Amino acid sequence: MYLKTLNKLILLGFLCFSCAGKEKTPDNNNRLWYRYPAKYWNSQALHLGNGYFGASFFGGVEEEVFAISEKSFWTGGPANGNWTKAGVNPKAKESLPLIRAKILNGETLIADSLVSNNFFGSSELFGYFTSVGNLSVKFLNHEARTDYYIRTLDLEHSLGTVEYEMNQTRYKREYFCSYPDRVLAMRFSANSPGKISFNLKIDILQDSSSIEISENTYQVKGFINDNHRPFNVLVYMRNHGGKVGKDGNFMTVRSSDTVEIYLTVATDYEMKYPEYTGAQPEKATTDIIHNVMKNEYGYLKKRHISDYRALYDRVKFTVEGNHEMEKLPTNERFQRLKAGASDPGYKVLAFNLGRYMIISSSRPNTLPANLQGVWNVFRVAPWAGNYQSNINLQEIYWSCGPTDLAECQQAYINWIENLSISGREVARRIYGTKGWVSHTTGNIWGHAAPIGSHPWGMFPMGAAWHCQAVWDQFAFTQDTQYLRKQAYPLLKDASVFWLENLIRWNGYLITAPSVSAEHGALMTENGLNPAFHDSISNNYYYCLPGIYQDIEMIWDLFTNTACAAKIIGENTFADTLLKTRQNLLPLKIGKHGQLQEWYEDIDHPECHHRHIAHLYAVCPGHQINPIKTPELANAAKKSLNMRGDGRFPMQELASGGNWARAHRMWCWTRLMDGNRANKIMTEMLTEQGFENGLTFQHADYHWERKDLYKEGELYCHFQLDGSASLPGCIAEMLVQSHMDEIHLLPALPDEFKTGKITGLKARGGYRINMEWKKGELIRAEILAKKESPVPLIRLKDRLIHLNDSKIIKFKRIDD
Repeated sequence: MYLKTLNKLILLGFLCFSCAGKEKTPDNNNRLWYRYPAKYWNSQALHLGNGYFGASFFGGVEEEVFAISEKSFWTGGPANGNWTKAGVNPKAKESLPLIRAKILNGETLIADSLVSNNFFGSSELFGYFTSVGNLSVKFLNHEARTDYYIRTLDLEHSLGTVEYEMNQTRYKREYFCSYPDRVLAMRFSANSPGKISFNLKIDILQDSSSIEISENTYQVKGFINDNHRPFNVLVYMRNHGGKVGKDGNFMTVRSSDTVEIYLTVATDYEMKYPEYTGAQPEKATTDIIHNVMKNEYGYLKKRHISDYRALYDRVKFTVEGNHEMEKLPTNERFQRLKAGASDPGYKVLAFNLGRYMIISSSRPNTLPANLQGVWNVFRVAPWAGNYQSNINLQEIYWSCGPTDLAECQQAYINWIENLSISGREVARRIYGTKGWVSHTTGNIWGHAAPIGSHPWGMFPMGAAWHCQAVWDQFAFTQDTQYLRKQAYPLLKDASVFWLENLIRWNGYLITAPSVSAEHGALMTENGLNPAFHDSISNNYYYCLPGIYQDIEMIWDLFTNTACAAKIIGENTFADTLLKTRQNLLPLKIGKHGQLQEWYEDIDHPECHHRHIAHLYAVCPGHQINPIKTPELANAAKKSLNMRGDGRFPMQELASGGNWARAHRMWCWTRLMDGNRANKIMTEMLTEQGFENGLTFQHADYHWERKDLYKEGELYCHFQLDGSASLPGCIAEMLVQSHMDEIHLLPALPDEFKTGKITGLKARGGYRINMEWKKGELIRAEILAKKESPVPLIRLKDRLIHLNDSKIIKFKRIDD
C-alpha cells in the first residue's frame, strides 16, 4: 500500500512539473507520444526539421541520439559542360528518328534495344543523398530504469520533448528545429540543481572530417564522400551552472542546472546553375551561431513557434471520434487501429502529421523535400533519396494547395525552375528541339536526362508532371506576378517541347519513345500481357506506341498552359495548344470495361501493379470526373478495381505500398467514393505504416525479425510521399475545386460523419470554413478576395444558388 501511494505521489509531482504553465490538457490528435524510448529510426524515432536540415531523436534515457541530415549532403555533381557524364548519350539525337520509326512500325524489341544502347546515358555524376551523422549526448549517473517516462512530438508547436523521473529527480529535455534561426535547439533541465552531466560527441558518416573543440563550441569540418564538397557542423553550448570541458573528442558538461545546445550544419551548395556553389560552410555556420548567441533560449523558442504556427494554424480539422482511443499513447492507438478498432481521430492525427512533415522539410529558399523529406540515417539513402519524378516528388506536394501551404511548395517550384535550365540543354542535345524536358530521376544538380533501365528510366514526362504543380500554385494563390515571372515561362517551354516532339500515328498524336510508368508488357503464348511480376525476361516489350499516361499528362499540360496564356495575353499560343490537344490519341475503354493503360487492349484483371499512371486524368489531372465524363469515370473505377487497393501475394514488389495506395485513395476521392478512399487510407496507415505515424513503400520482408538485419537493408524504410499527400486527400474529401466549381462534401466518408474544418483553400484563391453533422452540411463560409468572381457551388451531387442557401455564406475579404 505504501509503494502504491508513493508511486501516485511521484506521478502527481511529475505531472505538476511537466504541466507547469500549461492551460489545457494535451490534444492527442496534435501530438505523438510514447512511454518508452525509440529503438528504430524508421518506425519509432521522431523527426524535427527546418527545411534546411533534419534531426531525428530517439529519447534514450542513458544516451540521447540525434540522427542529423542536411539536404545538400549529396555526392555526384553538376554537368559543368560535361553532358556525357550527366546522362546525355552522344548517340541519342542521331538515333531518335530510327527509334521512333521502329516503334511506329511495331518493332518494339529493336526500339527497346536502341534505347538501351543509344539513348540512356551515364549516371556517373548523378550521386545520392547521404547522412551527416549522429550527435550523441551520453548522460552520467543515468540508468535505463525510470519511475516515469514520456516522449512526445508536439505537432502544434513543432517541439520534441523527453521527460522522465529517476532517483527522485525529474528531468526534462526540449528540442526544436528553427527555420528563422536555422538551428537545432536542445535544452536539458532538471528540478534539482547540478543534475545535468553528460559527454557530447558527433560521429560523422563521411570519411574525411576533423573535430575542433574550444570553450563552448564543437566544430566538425570535412568533405562529402565522392565529390569532396566541404561541409561544416558547428555546435554552441550555453550552460547555467557547472562546468564545460573537453575530453578527447568529447565535449563534457558537469553538474549544470540547465544546458542549452544549438547545432547548425551547412555545405557550400547553392541552387544556382551551372556550378551550384555558394558561401563557404564554415562562414555560414559561424554567422548563424553568432546570431543565435545574441538571444536567449526563450526568445529563440518563441520565434520558432511563431514562424511555424503561421503556417500550421491556417487549417484546423476535427471529427467526432473515439475519446477512449484518443487518450492512449500513439503506439497503442496504432496497434488497436491495426487490429480493426475505430479511431477517426487517428486520421486527424495523420492529417496534422502530414502537414507538420511538409512544413518541417520544405521551406522557401531550401531544397524541396526528397523521398525521405529531409531525414536520412544512411550513407546511401534508399533510392538515392532522389527527386523521383514519376509520382513520388509530385505526390509529396499534393497537399500544399488545398491545405494552404503554398510557401512550402515554393521550394519545389524553385527547384523546377532550376531544373528547366538543364532541361533545355537535354531537349536540344537529345531531342533536337526547343523547350525543356526532364525524365524520371532528379537530384540537386539539375539532372534532367534519361538514365537507368526501361521500366523506370524511359519516362520523358517529368517536366509535364512538374508543371501540374507549377499551375496549381497559381490556381490556389491567384498570384499573377508569380504566373508572369515564374510559372508561365515554365509552362510555355514545357508545352513547346511537346508541340515539337509529338508524332503522328494512326491519325493521332502520340509520344515516342516512352514506357508506361515502371510497367512494360510481356509477350506470352496468349500475346502481350502486362509484365506485372517484375521478373526478368527476354520477351519484355517496353516502348509500345500509345502510352496513355503521356497523353493524359500532355492534355493537362496544354489545358493549363492555354489558361495561363490567355491570362498573359498570348491568345494565339493558347489556340495552338487547344487545337493540338484535339489531335491527341483519344482515351480508350477496353474489353474489361477498364480505362486502357496502352493503346493495345492488354490490361489484365490479375495485374495489381503499383503504378496507375494511366489514371492521371482522374488525379492529379482533371480530364475525367463522374459529373462531366461519367463513362470514362466508370472505366477508371474498373481499372482501380482491377489493380486493387494494396499488396498481393506473389506480386509483393510489384503491387502497392504507401505512395501507390495514396494515389488510389486520391483517385477514389475524385471519383466521389469517400468510403473506398478512407478504407485505403486506413490500410496505408496500418499495413504500410509505423507507430510514429509515417508510412513506407518497400515490401516488408524480414520486418518480423528486424533485430537480425541492419535497418534499411532488408526491411522497409519510410518515404514521405504517402504521408505528406494524406492531408490533401482528406481536404478533397471535404472540398474539391478542380472542375471550375467549389464542390462541398464530394466524398465524405462515413467515419467523418460529424466534423469541422477551417482554412481549406480552393482554386481561385477561395478559403473555405465549414461544419457538418451526421453527414449533412450545417454551415459553410466561402471567403474570397475583392476581385474574385462568385464561384459555382456544388453540395454533394447538386448545384447550389447562393441566394437560396441559408447555410452557405459568401464573403469578400481584403486579403
